[in-house]
Amino acid sequence: MGKDTLYMIFAQMLFIASATAVHIGMGRILGPEPYGEFGVIMSLLAVLEVFLARGIHDSVTKYTAEFPEKSQTIKRQGLTIEAIFGGLVFLLYVLTAKPIALAFHNTNLTRPLRISAFIIPFIALYSVLIGHLSGKRMFGKRALAMNVQSLGKVAGVYILVLMGFGLQGAVSGYLISYALALLAAFYFSREARQEFEAFPASKLLFFAIPIVVFSSILSLLMNLDIFFVKTLVKDGQAAGYYASALALTRAPYLVFYAFAITLLPIISRLTSSNRLQEASRYVNKSLRFLLILLVPLAFLTNGLSGPIIQWIYSSRYLPAARPLGILIFGITFLTFFSVLAAVITGSGKPKTSMALASAVLPLDFLLNLLLVPRFGLSGAAAATTLTSLAGMIAAALVVQKKFGKLMSGHSFLKILLSSFVFFIIPRLWPVSSWSLIPYALGLFGFYLFLLVLLKEITRDDLNLFRNVWIGMIKKNP
Repeated sequence: MGKDTLYMIFAQMLFIASATAVHIGMGRILGPEPYGEFGVIMSLLAVLEVFLARGIHDSVTKYTAEFPEKSQTIKRQGLTIEAIFGGLVFLLYVLTAKPIALAFHNTNLTRPLRISAFIIPFIALYSVLIGHLSGKRMFGKRALAMNVQSLGKVAGVYILVLMGFGLQGAVSGYLISYALALLAAFYFSREARQEFEAFPASKLLFFAIPIVVFSSILSLLMNLDIFFVKTLVKDGQAAGYYASALALTRAPYLVFYAFAITLLPIISRLTSSNRLQEASRYVNKSLRFLLILLVPLAFLTNGLSGPIIQWIYSSRYLPAARPLGILIFGITFLTFFSVLAAVITGSGKPKTSMALASAVLPLDFLLNLLLVPRFGLSGAAAATTLTSLAGMIAAALVVQKKFGKLMSGHSFLKILLSSFVFFIIPRLWPVSSWSLIPYALGLFGFYLFLLVLLKEITRDDLNLFRNVWIGMIKKNP
């Protein structure tokens, strides 16, 4: 699992680096208001992508892992389902592009929205193929397909925007990248064995439906705030400021979502064979490593939100600093919620994940409705943070009931207390944007030293990372 998780973390890091490069460039080249429109379109596309792709992706992953001898049939059934639904969502999105643009008080969004609709069929088919690769535990090939999309996105967006196509060129660059990724995923998912053993498409659908609902709600939890900002805050540049904070907080979520991707097929396989104690160990170790890596990052971003925004987006975007400092905690809670929900789904209870997400969505609507008009961008960030915290706590209680104690209480306290280094030191010794990277690396090194001193990071942990790294090198010399 360690090797597979590292494959996915590296692929997610490249994905994040490419997305961040695109967002930084668009923020600087287009300016706050057009960049805000770009952020809104990308958020809409993210919601549609999850609605369309996540359920069948996870369903294909689960059943391919459980029935490897039927993988060809499962892949074919998944592609058929997604081709149908992808076509329907594409048509609906094209037809409603103008009403959506009117809802955001900007009819100029109509054409870019319609261009973005063409991305939907590519995403739908691509999701099935990378789900198939995950179920076969071919995470290296999945990572390569993801890398094609990441690199193609940067090249396509920058070339078209610098040629003078503006917002429409940026959206078209995403379209090109997903077309290339689909071709790569088709190539990597080929199999020499062509026999097709029977597998009912209805089984994929029934498992996928609650995941679709859960994933769509999760995507809404990540994007509702910017929609409320766009519609309720009168300042035309507000959405651009908030889009910059949203782009920076997406990075840790997408990187560490690798834990959810690799946990789902493992938990599915172990629980289906009633090996709950072994599954519990995977859950415990995954949550511990996630806590070690993610919590200090949240404190660091909160403490250095101003220099981070100024360094990456320029001083024009400094109004996004305070929302970024709040929103990073919301995305941290949401990441834990997503990983815990993957454990619940992998244990055969996708309806429980759906119920948890459905319960917190009305809270997000209510909090955004109350806080955005009063507190603006900070209110939107606070709404996401409070909602994500509620979802994380509820999911943790469900997982604890199924698998027992999530992690050692002593480990939790040591990691949390050590992470306060990132909260306290930036306030005592502020830093300018030019020295941000060495400053952050120095803090992280001190944090790791504290964990070693407290015996939270042990020789066993170091040996694990060393063995995983050596195994990756031997497999990919």
